[in-house]
Amino acid sequence: MNRALLLALLCATAALAVAGCPGPEYPKCESDDHCKKDKTGRAINEHCLFGQCQQCAKDSHCSAGQKCNRGRCEKSCTADTQCGAGQMCEDASCVPVQCTDAKPCGGGLQCDKGRCVAPASAGGTTTTPTPTALTCEKKARVQFDFNMHDLRPDAREVLDNFAKCLAQNADWRLRIEGHADERGTTDYNLQLGDNRAGSVRDYLVRLGVAKARVATISYGEEKPLVASGSEDAWAQNRRAELVVQ
Repeated sequence: MNRALLLALLCATAALAVAGCPGPEYPKCESDDHCKKDKTGRAINEHCLFGQCQQCAKDSHCSAGQKCNRGRCEKSCTADTQCGAGQMCEDASCVPVQCTDAKPCGGGLQCDKGRCVAPASAGGTTTTPTPTALTCEKKARVQFDFNMHDLRPDAREVLDNFAKCLAQNADWRLRIEGHADERGTTDYNLQLGDNRAGSVRDYLVRLGVAKARVATISYGEEKPLVASGSEDAWAQNRRAELVVQ
């Protein structure tokens, strides 16, 4: 067998081996080619971002008038009036409002055009709600939706109560631990856990908790609450833990 033919056979064998390699299990990825089909084999058109298949990886992957925000195409905006009902403009993207008449802010804040803000002073004084007796636990947990670090309404309710407990216990120092499920790369999940812990911290700070009292840490996928590869387990593992020191 001459050298040219041998080289051609080796190249063909290598190509077949690569073609037969399925790659990481969706939604994990190493390239956009791994994001063309979901687990069921259904054709999709997603993009590989930090080792995870996402709706977009850059603005050009989105339709006109949209921008890529954390892997999702969202409507671009400069004012709340450009967003639809139940949304507001935040960081140039239309996102769900923080509060409504049916879902008040709590923590002494008031709802102003969908945002939780400190009440305006009247006559040079600001009315501060009188603290009520609470049963305060030194631990709490909030859950997150898949690939998200935005706070859900149920999470904000937990944090509203926790902020009141912090106000009544001035010696408490808080550690917020961010967690992710096992899907995605280690680095991506560490960043996601950090974003989740940061969202909790920022919300508590808006409720009046001193930032100096709060520390954050991300464990990514390292400390699952439930060690199972099911959807239910993943939902429980997408969380932030609040631990009083």
